[in-house]
Amino acid sequence: MAPPVWMVTGSTSGIGAALVNQIITRGDKVIASGRKTEERLGHLKSDNVALLDLDITAEWPEMKAKIEQAWETFGHIDVLVNNAGTSSLKSAEDADEAFVEQIFQVNVFGHMQVTRAILPFFRAQGHGRIGFISSASEWGPIPFMSHYAASKAALTTYVESLHKEASPLGISCVSFACGGFPTSLGQPRDSGTTGFGSEVGSIQAYQPLMTEIAGMMMEDPMAFMPGDLAKLSTVLVNILSNEGPEAKLPWSVNIALGSDAYFMGKKRIEEHLIQLDRWKDVSCSTDRNPGTYTIKERYSELISLPEE
Repeated sequence: MAPPVWMVTGSTSGIGAALVNQIITRGDKVIASGRKTEERLGHLKSDNVALLDLDITAEWPEMKAKIEQAWETFGHIDVLVNNAGTSSLKSAEDADEAFVEQIFQVNVFGHMQVTRAILPFFRAQGHGRIGFISSASEWGPIPFMSHYAASKAALTTYVESLHKEASPLGISCVSFACGGFPTSLGQPRDSGTTGFGSEVGSIQAYQPLMTEIAGMMMEDPMAFMPGDLAKLSTVLVNILSNEGPEAKLPWSVNIALGSDAYFMGKKRIEEHLIQLDRWKDVSCSTDRNPGTYTIKERYSELISLPEE
């Protein structure tokens, strides 16, 4: 049987680079995409490894052409991993339009565009899998990472709805809520964002808390990054290829990876349930006819987390 073909965005460092190495070790084919791929990944090129210069913030015509080029490289693609991402510490008040736009372009809109471009190909071949590298910060946002956490929460919500649309066509989608892993995520991108600890902001009132948080991250990295990249890449490949012990579990659209991610997810769900119940009477009091609402079965199915 021919080896599957993968495409990975943001493959020049961090999770993307670890994932590409894992795919190569398996003997699968991979299109490693990102910025300056020839410069950064030229040593990996082979019959099974192709490089594609791709900035996921590119305009739609360029994005569409790039995905067509990627598809033609090996004749098809089986798995797309939307991995590229960016982050920075900054107060909401200090974040200008360019900063916010960059965060959302890279973490949300770019992935939507890549996905939009590849969906017609997956739909035509009748199968495909799309993995999105998200973050457990969707459950536990910390101060001064509001834009990053908001972008990841938006991405995860998009993935759930996308899976419901595409799964009847043979296309499965999953968002990975990753905890802390030692990557270059907090390092400066070419433009638009700054790295962790590179600045404390221009507004004095926020500086004590921001300095404390940046100091905690740098003083005890293991408290914020307990994850192992090699183990993560193995699990990601197993899930997306439906192999290994992960294949025994039903498909899920949002999977926590990392003990810290599991902790944050469980904590947030428990807290939300407490708050929902506490405000139940107030919530229901705003109905036109309080006490008469019954959810329709099909609507309940559509809003539920899908599981296969």
